[in-house]
Amino acid sequence: MVTLDHVAGEPGRWTRAALVGRLAEYADLGADFDGAFDDPRRPWTAEENGTMTPTAAGEAGRGRSGVRNLRVHHQTYEGIPGTAFVTMVGVLRRMVAGLGGDEDLPD
Repeated sequence: MVTLDHVAGEPGRWTRAALVGRLAEYADLGADFDGAFDDPRRPWTAEENGTMTPTAAGEAGRGRSGVRNLRVHHQTYEGIPGTAFVTMVGVLRRMVAGLGGDEDLPD
């Protein structure tokens, strides 16, 4: 869904290569971006003049995903006060830094 969010956020900006370059740093499991872009079961993006735009099916998928993500978000954080959440994020960032990672949140 991250791919579709990028495409929908700036339709006509992203070429396939630029989008793969942007997302590859987060895909450490050998993601098949071309397979995702070209999956006939999920025609969520279209390429026109070398850039990608969301299709109607892609926008519908984003909508369904947003509803599900919101429900999961509410279930996950139910009963956790905001201050405890902020503390948790800070601790997780320090743990990432302690393991040699970048504790700054991505753009």
